[in-house]
Amino acid sequence: MHIGTSINESAVISAKAGAAISNGAMLAAAMGSTGTVAPVGTAGAEAVGVIIPETDAAVAAGDDVTVQVKDIGLWIVGAAVNAGAMLMSDANGKAVTATAGKFILAQALEAATAANQVIHVQIIKAGYVNPAS
Repeated sequence: MHIGTSINESAVISAKAGAAISNGAMLAAAMGSTGTVAPVGTAGAEAVGVIIPETDAAVAAGDDVTVQVKDIGLWIVGAAVNAGAMLMSDANGKAVTATAGKFILAQALEAATAANQVIHVQIIKAGYVNPAS
């Protein structure tokens, strides 16, 4: 008997905010052990995706947050990055060039010349940068 498919092909997920989020749009999101999300707070930490641009400026704890987990999206940078660079989150959830031992969330599809610019990225979750790189 065919009931349907359990595969969700959506590029986004909806999760509850683990705490209040202020100005979280286009920041990397980490998922907690209970399935809640919050902006990444440690540079190079694992991230599940990027909070979508349409997110309200103030999100209360327990409210729904939409996070893009794959495909091409928008991410605000914390510093200048080159097109093609592998990206990790800084301690504020912004995109920066990935460094040794840190989690690669995305690849830059365009360059940014300064912090706080918004760029297109391919969310790839490529694991950790080789320490010898």
